[in-house]
Amino acid sequence: MLFIYRYRFMLLAASLGVVGCSPLDPAPTSLSSGANQSAYARIGEQIQASAAAVNLKVTDTRNSQGSRQNLERLLAQEVDFAITQLDVASEAMAKGEVVAIAILTEEYLHVVTDETSKINRFEHLDNKKVSIGPERSGINFTASRIFQATNLRIYAQNSTLGDGKIISRLRSGQEDALVYVGPLKASNKVRTILSQNVGLRFIPLEPSFINYLTLQFPESYRQAIIPEGTYRPLPQLPSQDILTISTPGALLTRPDVGHDTVALVTWAILSTARQFAPFYPKLAEQNGARHLYEGLIYVHPAAQQTYLNGDPRVAWLRYLQENKPLQAASIMLLSTTTIGFMLRRWRYQQTEKILRANRQAIASLFKQMKQDPKTALHEMEELRQSYRLRLIAGTLAPELYQKIDHLNAIVTEQCLIELKKQQETSTKKPLKV
Repeated sequence: MLFIYRYRFMLLAASLGVVGCSPLDPAPTSLSSGANQSAYARIGEQIQASAAAVNLKVTDTRNSQGSRQNLERLLAQEVDFAITQLDVASEAMAKGEVVAIAILTEEYLHVVTDETSKINRFEHLDNKKVSIGPERSGINFTASRIFQATNLRIYAQNSTLGDGKIISRLRSGQEDALVYVGPLKASNKVRTILSQNVGLRFIPLEPSFINYLTLQFPESYRQAIIPEGTYRPLPQLPSQDILTISTPGALLTRPDVGHDTVALVTWAILSTARQFAPFYPKLAEQNGARHLYEGLIYVHPAAQQTYLNGDPRVAWLRYLQENKPLQAASIMLLSTTTIGFMLRRWRYQQTEKILRANRQAIASLFKQMKQDPKTALHEMEELRQSYRLRLIAGTLAPELYQKIDHLNAIVTEQCLIELKKQQETSTKKPLKV
C-alpha cells in the first residue's frame, strides 16, 4: 500500500512541479564575463563547464571591458548573468535591480610603479600621472572611488596593465604608476606581464586609509595582503607582503531571471566549487563551498534555496525520503489534494512580498541618506521596530526576521557613518579625475 501511495505521490508531485525526479530543463542562458585571457574570461569558461555538467548551456558574451560593462549588460537585459565586482554593483544591489548568486573570486588592489621612481607611499601619487584602466572597467571604478576618498590630485590615464604597453610607459616616465584590480595571478595576460618584467615595485596602502575605506564601504572592501613573490619568485615581485584592500567578484543576476535557471546555475557552481579555487583559493579549504555565499547580502531566493537544500532537481524527493513521518503524511495529503502545494506557494509568495517591500524601503533610505542621514536613521529605526513588533505578534517568521534585520542593521550603520561625516568639518579638496 505504501508503494502505491509513493507512486501516486510522485506522479502528482511531478505534474505540479513540486518535485522532479528528472532534471530541470531550462532554456539556454547567457553570461557576460571579460576579455580573452582575463581572469573573468577564465571564470566564465569554468561557469560554462560547470553548467554543461547539469545539461545547461551558457553562452558567454566576451569583449567586455570588465565589471561596469558587465553590469550595464545585465541591467539592459542583454544577458541573464554577469561577473561583477561587488563595489561596482553595490548601488544596483541596494536598489533591488540585481541580486547575487555566488562569490567566485577575491580581487586585490595593485598599485605598481617603476623601481627607480620616488613613489614609495600612496600619498606620493599626488600630482602624478596614474593609469586607472578603461572607463567601463571595474578597475576604473575602484581606482576613481579610492582617489576621490583622498585629497590627492592625479592625472588619470585610461590604459590598462593587460595591454602590455604600460610597462614601457612607466620606464620612460610617460606615466608614473598604474592601478590594477583583479584576482592574484588569475589573469594570464597580467601574470605574464608582471612575471617577465623586472624593475617594478608595488605600493602599499596606509593602515589608516584602509580602515577609512572599510568603514565607509563595509559591503565592498576589506583589508588584504598581496604576499611577497606572488608574481615572480626571483627576484621577488612584490619584494615583500603588500598591505592593500580587496573586493569580492561575484556572479550576479536580475530578480526576474527564472527560478529554475538560477537554481540550476547555483547548483552547477556549488557542486564544482573546488574548480573555482584557482580564482578564489578559499574554496579549496575543507567545507570551502560556504565561501560562495558567506557575507553576501542580496541573494536571489532560488540561490538561497539551493544552498540550503542542494540539487534542485531532487531536493524535494530527498527531503521526503529522509523524513519518514512527513513523507507518509505528505503522500496521503498530496495524493488526494493540491492543498500542500498551494500552501507552500502562498508562503513563498508572502516571503517574497515582504523581502521586496523591505528592499524598496532600503533603496529609498539610501537615496535620503546622503542629504539627510539623521532623518534616514530615524526612519530606519522605526522600520526595524515595526519588524520587531511583527515578530512578537507571530506574523513574521524568526528566520525571515533575522534576514531582514541583518540587512537593516547594515543600513543603520551606514546612516551613522554619514551622520558622523556631516558633523565633522572636512577640509578635503575634490579630486579631478
